[in-house]
Amino acid sequence: MNKKVLSEKEIQEKIRKVDGAMSQEGMPLTDEIKKKLYDCITGKSSYDKERKKVIEKYRRIYG
Repeated sequence: MNKKVLSEKEIQEKIRKVDGAMSQEGMPLTDEIKKKLYDCITGKSSYDKERKKVIEKYRRIYG
């Protein structure tokens, strides 16, 4: 696969667009979620890893 490397400006623009869309629904992104998005976009993490972390967190809280 040929992955395009994004500039910092492009990454921040993607996150800003997601935040804008979520804000319109009354759910703006927290700094924590923005960091997770950044890590996924830059390859430091993946969607699957972050999804598992969230599921594990809420399983501990709610059983």
